This record gives sequence, C-alpha cells and structure tokens, in this order.
Amino acid sequence: MQKYELAQDQVSHYYNTQIKRIQNKIKKELSQNNQKLISKYHQEMIIQSLAKATQVKQLQTILTLSKMLKKDWKDATKSDIRKIALQISKKFCDKLGKETFYSYDHKKMLRIFFRWFKLGSRSYIEVGDPPETKQIRTHLVFNKLARKDLISQKDRLKLLDACNGNLRDRAFIDCHLEAGTRPAEILNLQIHHVHFDNLGALIQVSGKTGTRIVRLIKSGPSLSSWLNVHPLRDNYDAPLWIKTSKRNFGDSMTHAAANAMIKRRARIAKLKKPINLNLFRHSAATDAANYLTDAQMRDRHGWSSYSKVPGRYVHLTHKDVDNAMTKYYGLSRAESRGSPIKCSICEMQNNPEQNNCWKCGKALSLKSVINNSQIFGNISKNLSISYYLI
Repeated sequence: MQKYELAQDQVSHYYNTQIKRIQNKIKKELSQNNQKLISKYHQEMIIQSLAKATQVKQLQTILTLSKMLKKDWKDATKSDIRKIALQISKKFCDKLGKETFYSYDHKKMLRIFFRWFKLGSRSYIEVGDPPETKQIRTHLVFNKLARKDLISQKDRLKLLDACNGNLRDRAFIDCHLEAGTRPAEILNLQIHHVHFDNLGALIQVSGKTGTRIVRLIKSGPSLSSWLNVHPLRDNYDAPLWIKTSKRNFGDSMTHAAANAMIKRRARIAKLKKPINLNLFRHSAATDAANYLTDAQMRDRHGWSSYSKVPGRYVHLTHKDVDNAMTKYYGLSRAESRGSPIKCSICEMQNNPEQNNCWKCGKALSLKSVINNSQIFGNISKNLSISYYLI
C-alpha cells in the first residue's frame, strides 16, 4: 500500500509541476481578466474531479486558444470565435485539410470552455451551445501514422548505435521503445521500480490509470548495463534516468531533456522521420497489437476498459494482414523479427544482436564460439610472439 501511495505521490508531483508551469505562462502571456477566468475554470475542473492529466491538457489548450483570440474572452464575438476555428484548421489540420487529433481536441476544447463561460456549464446535455460556437463542427479522425512513420527494428538498432557508448541514453531508448509507456511514466521511474529475473526485467510504472507492472525482455540487457554504472545505484530512491551534467547532476531527466536527447540521437543515426517521446508509445503499441489481445494491450499500456485510445495506436498494413493469413494456414516466412535469444547455459534472454550472454558471458551461437576462438587465438599468438621477443 505504501509503495502504491508513493507512486501516486510521484505522478501527482509531476502533474502539479506541469500545471504550475502552464499557470506561470498564463500569468506571463495573458491579460488579468483572462487569467482570472482561466483560474475559475481550473477550479471547476477540480470540483468535477477531472484527472490532473486532463487538467494539464485542457489548461494548455485554453492557453493556446487565448493567444489566438488576442483579447479578453468577455469581449469575444461570434466573428472572433470563427477566426479561432479557422486558425485551428489552418494550423492543426493535415495537408489535405482533414481533421487531426490536434485540430479535433482544440475545437472540442473551444466549445467546452466557451460553453462554460457563457452558459455556466461544461455539459452540452445540460445547456447546449451558445450561438457563438453552435456552428463549429468536429469530424471523426481517420488519419493515423503510417507504418513507415513508426520506429522500426532497423531504426531501433540505428538509434542504439548512435548512443556511442552512452549507457543511459541507450537504456532509455531501448526500454521506452519496448515498454511503450507514457513519457511521464518512464521519466518518473526510480531505481527501486526495476526488478530483474531470468526473463529480463520488470518495471513498475505509475500513470493516470494507476500502477502497473511492465515486462521488458529485449531491453533487459541495456537496462542492466546502465544500472551497473549508475552513479547513484546504491540509493534505491534515486531517479532511474538522471541528468549527468555537472550543473544538474543527479536530478531527474525532464520531458524536455529526454525529447532533446532522442532527437539528438536520431540526427546522429540519420533518421529522416520525426522522432519524439510519443512516437515510441505509438510504435511499441502497434508492434504489440500483432500478438497481444485487446485486454492484454489495455493492461500493458495502461488504458481503461472503456477507453477508445487503443485505436489510435494500431497501424495495420497489408503486410500485417498477410502475415496473419499465412500463420493461420500454417505457412511461414523466412523473416527475422529480431526476437530475443535465450542463453542455453543460464536461460537469460539476450538482444538478438548480441554475441555473448550479458549475464554469464557464454557464446550464444556456434558462430560466436568460432569468432571468440579466433579472437582468443590471435591474442594468444600475439602474447606468445611478444614473450619470445622479450
């Protein structure tokens, strides 16, 4: 119970920090009248017991809408509201003018906030819409990221290679891509949230739907390597992902710092697709959708039983359907999925690109045995020559 409460405190602290950050921007960028109005709306969200994650999203969206308005909400006319709707469409709709999740969310928030401001309620069922927003329509969003826009196995290997020996960055990228957690969930991890077994690792994450355990197999070795050299590894309450610069050494890596890090690694890897923390979740969930049931997907990624979000993260292509059909009829393809390799000695799971077991050091294949023998033979030969020359 204490661990659950501690995890809740950590998540609550994260969202409180985000709320405070947005409130400071509101004070800095908006008029006093709009500041007071948004503060009252925030109180309304608290009274209605809206989750802090929802509070963060709505406050940020209202800040964006207020900056588009460029005047006090009390002076907004129907023409002003239409101009905001036009700006939303131009800025957030796709290149073909179709609705995206960003445009949908901003239009929806515009209607909710202005409804509350004009009619005193957030609920459409209770009060309907005022004349100013009655004509604003939202459409179902069908646009999804294509498979080519997600992080593939090949992209993963490029990103890991681009870490150039930085074990923290390598472990973070590897773990986040396999776990597919929300950014806040992985960033709030502490050392005591990580446990290892003969299958890999288990991480205890806490998010908007509570605490859950996420299994890591492929990224277990990367995570173990980072923990072995973690500067604060003896402090179980220390952040798992710390800043290593002298100025902020030991502080937890922030969302902005993590995003900057993966973008930097993507540039080194020469990946042309846009990379961000949320794309890791998209990619992991899409990959898991090939072998997990809907219930298992919800449990692993922290979605409630009534959430419609899973549909956003599944990006099937002809290849996925074709693979399912061939599997059903007992046919197979000679295609590597980059599956973990199990050590025959200690039974530990290893990355497919590894030659030796990360736990016991034994060779994982005959090829590795031959390579190791050749390397050892060359070393022995060189040592013998050196000894003879001496």
